[in-house]
Parts: sequence; C-alpha cells; structure tokens
Amino acid sequence: MKRTVTYCTLFFLLSSGYLTELKAVPFSSPGGVDRSLFTKLKNQSDTVSRDSVVFYSSDPTKPYLGVDTVNISGAKKRPYLTLQQMLKGTNAGVYVQEPSGEPGTIKQNVLIRGLSRPIITIEDVNKSKPLIVINGIPLIDDQTLSYAIQNYSLQPIGAATNINSIFNMDNIESINILKDYGTAGIFGPRASNGVIYITTKNAKAGQRKINVNSHYGYATPSSVTTINAAFEKQFRSPFYAKYATESQLASYPAYLSDSSNVNFYGPSNWTDIYYKAKPIYDINGSLEGGSQRANFRFFGNYAGDAGAADETNLNRYQAAFYLNMLPIRWLTISSMIQGTRMNRDRNRSITERLGETAYIPDLSTPLAPNKELYGLYVDEYKKSLDENNITSLLGSFALNFAILKNLNFAPKLYLDYNENVRNVFWPSTLMSGNNYVSNYYGYNERMVFDNTLNYKYTLDDKSDVLIEAGFNYQSDKQKYNFIQGYKGPNDFIKVNVVEGDSQKSNYLKSVGFIPYYYQDRINFKLASAYLRGTYTLNNVLKLGALVRRDGSSAVQSDHQWFTSYTFNGEYDFNSLLKSELLGGFKLLASWGRLGNLPSTDIESAGPQYGSELGWNSNKNVISYNGIGAITRPYQSGWIGYNLPWSYTDMFNAGIDFALKGDRVTSRIEFYNKDNKDVSFTVPTVAESGYQFERLNGMAINNKGIDFTINFNFPASPKRLSWNSSFNLAYNTNELKALPNGLRDIEIGNRKLAIGNRIDQFWVLKNQGIYENDLDVPVNADHKILTYNGTVLKGGDPRWLDSNGDFDINNNDRVLMGNYIPKFTGGFYNRFAWNNFDLSFLLYFNLKKDALNAQAARYFDFANQDEGHTLNSVRDITYWEKNFDETAYPLYNPWSPVSPYQAEQDMFLEDASFAKLRNLTFGYDFTSLIKKNNERFSKMYLYLSGSNLLTLTKYSGRDPELVNFYGYDTGEGLRLPKTIVLGIKLDF
Repeated sequence: MKRTVTYCTLFFLLSSGYLTELKAVPFSSPGGVDRSLFTKLKNQSDTVSRDSVVFYSSDPTKPYLGVDTVNISGAKKRPYLTLQQMLKGTNAGVYVQEPSGEPGTIKQNVLIRGLSRPIITIEDVNKSKPLIVINGIPLIDDQTLSYAIQNYSLQPIGAATNINSIFNMDNIESINILKDYGTAGIFGPRASNGVIYITTKNAKAGQRKINVNSHYGYATPSSVTTINAAFEKQFRSPFYAKYATESQLASYPAYLSDSSNVNFYGPSNWTDIYYKAKPIYDINGSLEGGSQRANFRFFGNYAGDAGAADETNLNRYQAAFYLNMLPIRWLTISSMIQGTRMNRDRNRSITERLGETAYIPDLSTPLAPNKELYGLYVDEYKKSLDENNITSLLGSFALNFAILKNLNFAPKLYLDYNENVRNVFWPSTLMSGNNYVSNYYGYNERMVFDNTLNYKYTLDDKSDVLIEAGFNYQSDKQKYNFIQGYKGPNDFIKVNVVEGDSQKSNYLKSVGFIPYYYQDRINFKLASAYLRGTYTLNNVLKLGALVRRDGSSAVQSDHQWFTSYTFNGEYDFNSLLKSELLGGFKLLASWGRLGNLPSTDIESAGPQYGSELGWNSNKNVISYNGIGAITRPYQSGWIGYNLPWSYTDMFNAGIDFALKGDRVTSRIEFYNKDNKDVSFTVPTVAESGYQFERLNGMAINNKGIDFTINFNFPASPKRLSWNSSFNLAYNTNELKALPNGLRDIEIGNRKLAIGNRIDQFWVLKNQGIYENDLDVPVNADHKILTYNGTVLKGGDPRWLDSNGDFDINNNDRVLMGNYIPKFTGGFYNRFAWNNFDLSFLLYFNLKKDALNAQAARYFDFANQDEGHTLNSVRDITYWEKNFDETAYPLYNPWSPVSPYQAEQDMFLEDASFAKLRNLTFGYDFTSLIKKNNERFSKMYLYLSGSNLLTLTKYSGRDPELVNFYGYDTGEGLRLPKTIVLGIKLDF
C-alpha cells in the first residue's frame, strides 16, 4: 500500500529517526544557512511501501527547525570536547565565552542574540543561557544553589564539570540553532534565550554497518616569558626610590631582600613542571542494522582531553543505544538511552583552593619560581585527594499512533538525570598547618511527559492547514549534600570519621574534623498546553500562529500562569520574479512573546529566613552557642510579594535568497528583542535592616543583525572544488527601565543606568599624574581636590572631576566600553582536489573591551603584600610576564587612594581578536582501499590543528581569557594549541 509522505512528516521522520529506512538529505552547505536542504525537503514527495505499514506521523515540536545549522562534517575533524567549543564561530548570533583552557571546566557559556539581563552574579549567567535539547529531551542545567553558602564564587562546590561535555560529534546528525520565536516558541518559556537543538544519529534498517572513528594528538602549551625576584625587585625599585617611607622600606618583602636566595633569584624554570604537552585522544564506534520493522544502533566512546597546563585533564566514557520498532501498521515505538561518566583532574590553583575552603593563611611569601622548590609543592599536592566525577543518564520512550490518515497522536516520556560527586582532602602542609576535608553529592533530575496531537486538512490542491495541540508536564528535582571539615587529627586520615555506635551520645558526630554540614533541594513543576495552526498555500505562502499557557511552581502562587503567543509568516517571491539568475527569494517575519522561567525557587517562596548569622561575608555560621538558629536574610536581601513572570518580546524579519543551482545562498535577519518586567536586586532603605530587595520592573532591549552567506562550487572529477561560509552578527543592548522608576543603580563596582548598555564598565577617567603636592588643584574656597574625602597628593592619579565638586567619588565615574562584543563571526573554507582536502575556520570578536585586572594587581603590589584576602593570593603563574611595565604611570602604590585600582580607564583595553580556530588537511583512501578490500566502504585520514594563531592588540595573555564580568584576572588556564591525527573507517 502506497501513501505520499507530506513535507512536515518527512522532515520530522528524517530528524527523529522514526522512518529509519528513508535516507537523510545531506547538508551540502558548510555552515549557517542551508537553503538547498530546505528546498529539497519542501519540494520533495516520497512514496513509501513497506509491507503495508503506513505512517502519517508529524511531531509538532520539530516540523521546521529553522535553517541555522552547524557544519557537522567540518566539526567532526576538530578535537573539541564541549558543546560550547563546537559552536564557536559556526553561526551568526551565537557568542561563546571560554575564559579558561582547563578541559571540562564549567567556566564556559553560550549566548544567543545578546544578554537578557545584567551579569552581576553567577546566577545571572545561568539565567542568560539558551535551552539545549537532544532528540526532544530538554536538558536540565546545573543548579546554582550552592553559591548561596560560598564566600567566593570562583567555582561552584562539587565537581564543577561542564555537563555539556556529554556530546560527541561522531554521534551527532545535526545541530540547529533556533533564534527567532517562530521556531523556538514551541518550547515555551524554556526557550526565551533561544534553543540549541541536537539530533543524534539514529537506528537505520539495512545490513549491519560498523563505523570506527579515532584521533590521537597533543595539547601543546604556548610559549611564556618567565620572571623571577630580580625582575620584580627591579620593577619595584623606582617606586621605593620615589615614594617609600622609612617604615615601608623596613617592611620590604623578605623574599626580595636577599639577592643570594637562589630559590627566588635563581632560574625561573617552574614552567618545566607546570606546562607540558599532554595527549588528547578519542576512539568511538557504532554498530547499526536491522529490518524495516525493528532496527537498532549502538554507540560507544572513550575520550581524553588535556589542558597542557597544571596536569589538568578529563576522561569520558560513554555508551548509547537506540531502538526503533514498527509492530503494527499504525504504531511506531522509538527509544533511546545514553549513559556518560566523566572524571576530571582539576587545576592546582591556590586561589581556587582557598576560595573553596574559605580559609586564607599567611600570603606574604609566594611560591618560588625555582623548579626544585616548586616541585616540592607539587609533591605535597600529590598527597591530597581531589576526585571529581559526573554521571549522566539520558533516556526517551516515544509512541506514535497514526489514528487516521491525517490524524496523529504522539505521547513521549523523557528523562535527564546527572550526579555530581566531589571528594577532597588538603594536607596541612598546603594549608599552613590546618588540613581540610570536604565531600559533595548532588543531582539534577528532569522528567518530561509530552503529548502531541496533530491534524492536517487539505483545503484544495494548492493549500492545506496543519492543526497541532499538545500538553507537556515537566518535573525537576535538584539537591545537594555538602560537608566540609577543618583541623583533622593528622594528614593520614583523609575522611571525616563519625561515631557509628548508636548507643553513644555522640552518635553520628564527627570525632576528627570540625565539620560544617549543608544541604538544599528544590522541586520545580512546569505544566504547559498549546495550540498551533499553520496554513500553507502552494508552497509559496506560509502563515503560522501559536498560543500556549504555562504554569510554573517557581513563580509566586498568585502569578503562576502565563500566556505566550507567536506569529510567523513566509512568502517566496521566486515564482513571481521569474529571474534567470535567482534560485529563490523569500521574505520571512515572526513576532512572539515568551515568559522567562526562573532558575531557582527563591522568588516563589516570598519572605523567608536564612542562616546568615556570620560576620561580614562569612555565611558559615548557622548556630548560636551550638543551637541551630535562623534569621532574616539581611545580607542577601528582602523578597516580598507581587513578583510576576518576566517575559520577552521578539520581532524577527529576514530575507533568504539563493542564486540558480544554490551555488550562492544567503540569509540576513534583523531582530528586536525586549526583556520586560525582569526581577532584579536593588538597594533598599537602610532602616529596614536589609541591604537589597528583589523587585520586578527592569527592561532590557537587544537588537541586531545576523548575516550568513554560503558558497558551494563543486567540481568535476579531479578538479578543485570550494565550499565556504561566512557569518557575521551585530548586537547591541540598552537598559530601558529599572524597578521603582529608578534612573540608575550602583551595585559594587558596577553601575546600571537607563539609556546605557548593561555590559559597560564603571571607571574613573585617568588624565595623568600629579608630580608633586603643588600640582593638586585648589578651588576658590581653598579646598584641595580629594578622593572620597582623602586629600590627593603628589604621586596620585590625575582623575577627572567630572562634576567639579572637588571630590573624586562614584559620581565622577563614567560608563565605558562593553565586554560583550558588538560583532562576532566566523569564516569557514574547504578546498578539495582529487582525494585531498584542506579546510580552515577563522573566528573573530570585534568591538569588545576587557579590564586588565591582572596588570592592575601586579602594579598594586603594596596592597597585595599586606592584604589578607583572596585577591592577594599569588599562584605560580604570578611569575609570568603578561604586562608591559612601561605602559602605566609611576604612581605612589602606598597612597590611600588606591591609585592602581582596576576600575579606571587606563586598564580598559580593546580585546578584539581574530583567531585561526582550526586548520585541517585530509586524504580519502576509500577508492584505493575498495580495490583491495570490499569490506571497507570508507577510509579517511586527517591532520588537524586548533588555536594556532591569534591576532589582537590586547596586551594580556589572551583576549578570550576574560571572565563573565569582563575582567581578565589571570585565573583561567591558557587555551592550548592542539595537533591531532585522526582516522575514520566505515565497513
């Protein structure tokens, strides 16, 4: 029995794998807009006959995933471990932050079409992330609960491993970027920041087929310039000669005083231990086959990634199984299960270690740059325990009922579960006599039950209507248990021992360490119902509308439900233009409103109590005289009532065109995106006892242009062919409103002002130096210029007094620069001749700024020597020269005005860059192998290099090594250069 499979049905079946015997149309475009695929699917009609089994299935969540795709064939040749690394430079409007080269670190982020809110805390980073979906499973993100009990937010407690390291490019069929609400709207409030939709390879009917892919290579360190105490003494000498008092000379650092001390004045060869070429490797294989009624696919992977610095690495073990069954003519059954285990060796940074322990010992003497002495420190570190493990499990079970010819019902069950385990012991030799132990266990669990019903009604030969309805229920659970202990009995006992005898009075109490216990959990519920209609006329006009109702337990009870809606339309002018040059010319537009889903339940709880009995920033005190106690959260702020959903409105319009034969295809899109009624923490009246309160009312606008153009010039046999893709995105943001009608807000070293960007720096404008006291201005009333009330003197900075009140303070700071680049993009090229091919990817960020806090800290040595804070910690990388000592004025570093504070424009630098992201050379041996062995269907050998060249004016290490707040603190490990040799076999 033969039936015609409609376009929507065909696209769904190809992307999901339910119709496994149909061959997927290959992505001919090297990246970005793939109009040729869209044209083929739109015009294609396929007749399927298979033992009277008939399908009329169409999943309304994926009938059209958009045309922004990642070039999978090119990405497979790059040894990237995380999803963020795979997306760099591939699509217009997608910006990737990678502030550290440590493999598998959580310090990576993706933004689609700009920032949705100011980044003040790490929680704001989470709220700006897009939704990641794999085979219909909306993945749960790492929780930020644990930051509430940490004094420093350098890393979350736990393994701090990037959960987006579970993807392998050899198991991915396609990656679609859903940027406009016409495509992303079907996912509701989870998709307000965009969607990254990943489709893995699925089971296929046919003869058994085996694929083996592998690469092996090395992560190599960059060359660095090391310094020792002789350089530092020479650097400090002009400051001491010009400004130091007798008491300051008398307190000269001991490690600089004795020039005969070879540990500090000898060779600075610590890099022999710290930087090393480390192997990176990946081997994976798949087995697939089966009949048209039941087929399967198995995929297994073992991978190792390294950072070329500080002995960091990550190992990943993965297995996945896919099964499709067609038991009866109107039912399809499809299932998937994927398990991943990751073990990570983290860095040996003193800063991160002390930030985790919240214990700052004597920091007056840094680690010596001598290899022998640094080696002793490393030997002591080897006595520690630092285990970081992540276990991930993904599963799906889907049914597809073809009830009538044009009526389809598809219930699905999705599961995403991951565990996070970290066990730590630091010996007393690393902690100034105080050893430390901690154990962390946490998990994230998401279960989704999804039902969809769709009906296609043909009006006439030229037009039809697709009606889709769905109900979705999502349940999230996130929990952690954490214990940390101090002052254990000795360095041989590395676990927190408790009394196990229930008959004793100290049952389950620690008998060794001084322990502190923490635990927290949250439960989210999201219930959604939607209705969508799509009208198509003669494959020329397409109109669609969606309305959905979402209810979330993370929103306060009187505002739990939100109504979203989207509208989209397309019109293909190609039939009207009848141009011999054009192969297509389409106008498209969409508008939508989606709610913004909260990432925690803190707002839904309303007024609450907390364990904030500590002093200053210390949040570890949870009892009074041994009795548990709680108090109002005066430090973290007041949360009241009347906090409704925040939401986002986005308008998108574009042009999609192609030349005849699809040799040149392109798309240009304009978008205007408004985040409205965003909740934000604002200062409140001091009489309340609170420092802040949470209010709705913030509004942020993002607007920009995404542009992509592809070139595809295939050649006849034994001739040169060329495929190319160029993408460019422009984005700018503006703060439109603040809660309570405020015009500006000052939060720490940040200021938000209406009419300005939300990613600007708030700095003093530097105009030179006062050479002596007489140079300091005096007004008509004989008032000498001051800084926050302190009289300026010779050797102090000449900061701009913008309001003329003769006191330099926060009112004189100005908003400058932007740490989110205005322009991002990539340029991919592939050349092929006979069996040879050469490809490269350029990646760039333009009009981007960074505060060089690393240079500021080095010049601020007077405060660092005497400081007892985490900012005063000096890791071994302190002995790298990453600054120009002649680039800054010679201020008095002992001045009470902090002349080398980072927040001034002399440390604000242009951080624009262009990088040779990847270069690959390959040879296809398939034709040669087949002559001698018919078992092989493909054999391809390639050599690939990454991070090979950077062009930038930035004076620091790397303009990418900037944290989420725009500061280059010097904490992130360098991004390594990698060289790998790989092979792909099919047989």
